[in-house]
Amino acid sequence: MATVARCLGASLVSAALAQQVGQLSQEHHIPMSVESCKRAGGCTTEETQIVMDMQWRWIHNKDAYNNCLPGEFWDKDLCPDPKTCSQNCAMEGVDEKGYTENYKALPVEKGIKLEFPNAPRVYMLDGEDKYKMFKLKNKEFTFDVDLSSLPCGMNAALYFVEMDEHGDRTGLNPGGAKYGAGYCDAQCPHMRYIRGEANLLDWEQTHSAMNPDGEILTGGHEGRYGYCCAEMDILEANTAAGVYTAHPCSEEKQAVCEGKEQCGDKGEGFTGYCDKDGCGFSSYRMGDKQFWGPGQDFTVDTSKPMTIVTQFVTHDNTDDGDLVDIRRFYLQDGKLFKNSQASVLEGGGDSLTDSMCNEQNKAFNQTSNGYKDAGGMKTMGEALGRGMVLSMSIWDDSFGRMLWLDGEKSRFDEDPNTLGVKRGPCPFKYGTHEDTTEYAKEHGSMSATFTNVRYGDLDSTYSLI
Repeated sequence: MATVARCLGASLVSAALAQQVGQLSQEHHIPMSVESCKRAGGCTTEETQIVMDMQWRWIHNKDAYNNCLPGEFWDKDLCPDPKTCSQNCAMEGVDEKGYTENYKALPVEKGIKLEFPNAPRVYMLDGEDKYKMFKLKNKEFTFDVDLSSLPCGMNAALYFVEMDEHGDRTGLNPGGAKYGAGYCDAQCPHMRYIRGEANLLDWEQTHSAMNPDGEILTGGHEGRYGYCCAEMDILEANTAAGVYTAHPCSEEKQAVCEGKEQCGDKGEGFTGYCDKDGCGFSSYRMGDKQFWGPGQDFTVDTSKPMTIVTQFVTHDNTDDGDLVDIRRFYLQDGKLFKNSQASVLEGGGDSLTDSMCNEQNKAFNQTSNGYKDAGGMKTMGEALGRGMVLSMSIWDDSFGRMLWLDGEKSRFDEDPNTLGVKRGPCPFKYGTHEDTTEYAKEHGSMSATFTNVRYGDLDSTYSLI
């Protein structure tokens, strides 16, 4: 999933004003308490807030009610160019009723419940107008999750991205973090606004890409620029499969990218600023098909809530040391379960290290090693040391059908018996939005609930559970 700051193109820096803040609805944030823990002294409660991403917000002309992006294309009167668009358009606030009834982002005790398909991507704030920055080198991060309603094709995601603490708030972007602005990740997404300015250049061009069936599909539009930054996926999962993944970037903090060489295009041999594929640990792909799944036959029973602990270990066991290992274990029904072993690799292992990532890349016959090119574990650790923002979401993907996460194969021309091809037990043809919505009709609403976030010293956040 996931994005970083070079020079912006002239169009991105020329504006004197950017997207404005609407005045029609009072912005609301969902309260959520977390705990900061120390081995000596226990845990203390911190009050944080949850805000939705600006991409989900109504963008309208600041003096009336007209959409700035009413359909496929920007309104030419309001948005003839990036500068004028940013001066004319405002992102609207979302009140409490809007969060809970329209967007189905629901407060629960010590957490949040995101209901599909309305729930937006959300971020954690420290106060009202800046993001909470988690610095996790030589630390651990723990949370509880209930994803028991999510079938093949769905994704409950909790992850960190190196967004700007203030959401790129400047005179160009007065809303900033308070309105969920500034998103970036390792996929270098082409956001509608980047640093407060409309990303509308080249919007008229039609976007095309190859789907898992080998078909070139044309449709949708995106602006010229992408926004890149490092991403650490703590969890991307449904009941059938799960993975945690490091996505380092060669550029520090946030970087605007332009073109395939900067934004990346693996099909054409360009890694870009960030490792889009990342180095991940999927128990199913690594050889243990009974570790993660619904029911008592699996080590971690995904039909029930669980606690997930992720540790970021440095070479010298200090906060300033180089990151060398990302470890994982689970707690459920009062028992602790170590992560599964990578039995398909000669070197084995049950965590993410440079040696494991490079061996995985070779064993799975990957054509490039973006993880290594972007700096590997050391670079990932530097981002974690600078501070990263917590993001949570629930989503599906008709284009890729989430096969990279849970599928028996992710491309039509792959052999499921080839090492590394199987990511999970889900059928190749399953996973469209039609499939997931039909599942919801038959089985009830789908949601992901994230609660009891704790972070702090190694081995301090789960001993008190």
